[in-house]
Amino acid sequence: MLVSLGVTVGALAATWLPGSAGASAPSQQFPPVNQPGVSQSEIRVGGVVSKTNPLGGEYASAFDGVKAYFNMINASKDKGIYGRKLTLSSERDDQLANNRQEAQALLSEDNVFAVLPIASLLFTGADVLGQSGVPTFGWNINAEWGSEQAPGPPNLFGEKGSFLCFTCANALLPLFAKTVKAKKLGVLAYTVPQSADCAKGIQASFDKYPTAKIEVIDTSLSFGVTDVSGPVSEMKDKGVDLVTTCMDNNGTLTVAKEMKKQGVDAIQYLPNSYNQKFIEENGQFFQGSYALTFFTPFEVKPKPPGLKNFQKWMKKGGFELNENAMAGWISADMFYQGLKAAGPDFTRQKVIDAVNANTNYTADGLLGGIDWRTAHQQDATNGCVVLSKIENGKFKPAFGQSGKPFVCYPNQPDKLPAKFVPAAGVAGLGQ
Repeated sequence: MLVSLGVTVGALAATWLPGSAGASAPSQQFPPVNQPGVSQSEIRVGGVVSKTNPLGGEYASAFDGVKAYFNMINASKDKGIYGRKLTLSSERDDQLANNRQEAQALLSEDNVFAVLPIASLLFTGADVLGQSGVPTFGWNINAEWGSEQAPGPPNLFGEKGSFLCFTCANALLPLFAKTVKAKKLGVLAYTVPQSADCAKGIQASFDKYPTAKIEVIDTSLSFGVTDVSGPVSEMKDKGVDLVTTCMDNNGTLTVAKEMKKQGVDAIQYLPNSYNQKFIEENGQFFQGSYALTFFTPFEVKPKPPGLKNFQKWMKKGGFELNENAMAGWISADMFYQGLKAAGPDFTRQKVIDAVNANTNYTADGLLGGIDWRTAHQQDATNGCVVLSKIENGKFKPAFGQSGKPFVCYPNQPDKLPAKFVPAAGVAGLGQ
């Protein structure tokens, strides 16, 4: 267990609850806090993202999510927390290749109490931040947050947990294939290690749970490829009815257009394509396909409190709603909840311990539930996700229930279940 240093789970749980006294009225006198980035009037944080990137990715939107959340807290009746405003004082761009240098600069130059958000394609600064003991929150798409080879440091918190194993067998995709009655699978990936490892994980998953046969698997594609006629032709010849890729949106669109051109009657499983603008513009190529999210999609009705607040304060700030903004918002909420649980004499370590004591973190209904006692070093026993079907350029949550979009499944069961289980509530873990 990662809870330590004399902080009891019971005490932390008492202060974690919404409306607790941890951040009481601004008239109260709060003790001075001798911590980097903390004054009597503010708590400063800073983040680093791949704003400049070759994918055209909206990673800088993670800053918008943090700002929107901080605006909400600073406008509340408490006017912040412990008499202090929350301030995003540093917004660094790692330009893809400079993550380590920018992460180091956050610590040595910017005088921040915590690091958030991280939204980087290459998280080469993970060891710098992990060894620093600074609470760090961000978008978990990198094995450096925590993997089978190297469990993550207890101070690095990904928005959906901090453990990734790209090459491990997992029940999600085989169970999805079973659910949509797919029999023949095509898998396409880039040659870059993260993408190729993703394809290895898919292979391992169907080796363990053979609900469909992998007819085509191609990991020879170069990043930015514009001609996929060869593998698509092979998929057509072999009657593939489900396609999944370990590629960015540009790659999935290239594949989808070629599939339509060649008349391949197959849907795509899209683990990285929840983007309204992208689907509105290209919905004709993805009709009937499914997009994966680990958070509550914007289309869900009735909306949980976390989604209502996210959409309200993003709109107030004039910010665009997208997955990266959601990752920033969740990062900010996790940080704020950790501060509340740590108490008015907070320290970096108390915030870290507080987050790690949370057994079912849902970001007020945005997540299926994270047990932070184990989420640095292993997958949850039960995974909870949302699968949204693309219809006429729109996302429509599937398989769940009204207002409860999450479906759950055992991550690595001995035997695959018959179907997804709709979560009893927004928090699926432990149910």
